[in-house]
Amino acid sequence: MTRTVHAQFAMDVDQEADFVLLLLPSRGHAIDESLTLALDGQPVDSREQEGRHGTRELRFAAGPGRLSCTFDASIEGSASSAVDDDPSRYLAASRYAEVEQLRDLASERFGRAEGWAAVDAIVKYVARNLEYDMMRSALDDGAVATLRKRGGMCRDYAHVVIALCRALGIPARYASVYAPALQPPDFHAVAEVHLDGEWWVVDATHLAPRGSMVRIATGIDAEETAWATNSRGWVTLERLVVAAADDALAEDAADDPRERVRLA
Repeated sequence: MTRTVHAQFAMDVDQEADFVLLLLPSRGHAIDESLTLALDGQPVDSREQEGRHGTRELRFAAGPGRLSCTFDASIEGSASSAVDDDPSRYLAASRYAEVEQLRDLASERFGRAEGWAAVDAIVKYVARNLEYDMMRSALDDGAVATLRKRGGMCRDYAHVVIALCRALGIPARYASVYAPALQPPDFHAVAEVHLDGEWWVVDATHLAPRGSMVRIATGIDAEETAWATNSRGWVTLERLVVAAADDALAEDAADDPRERVRLA
């Protein structure tokens, strides 16, 4: 299995700012990759720092001017095993997963189920009750707002699944990924649940086969996994292009929600 990923962006920066980019595949992948980072056409020096679960953080300072970046990678096979976070970290409420506010809902709808039966029921409930609609998604929306709006984007679906699982005592975390076959191509977000001593990926959007996804960053919710963050300065994103492909993936491949999958 060979997977290729591509990310390209351009943004205007009004003054010098500190950046953290999360667009490199996580540690453990066999990767042939190239990165070009420039400000007004001049190379920008950056350093790589490892975060949780092998997340590779790209850190640098740049600005003012036009910041551009192009990243390409070819990934052979699956990632080697990485040290997993302590599952207990992923039971508490977080900024986008309001566990306490959803505990009654989780108990009423899924309280009689345990383990995989509970997770499968939650994924099915989220898939049926939310509509994938970018216009219903706001940057500050957590799981409660998403359920109220009855729709959102992949990050919103993931937050609802995560919050409901945690409300039932099932550790759940957030992962940003490259997702071959995702339409339209973009960065994608999924949830991971800890059962049977392992982390398993679940995705209530069912928009892309989980077995081909490439982990980028892992965290408690979207607050820890944003693809670009900056301190100081004002940034205006002008262009973002994301693409991913898997040479072993059939054109009509679909995700089977009954399949137990780990991020590869």
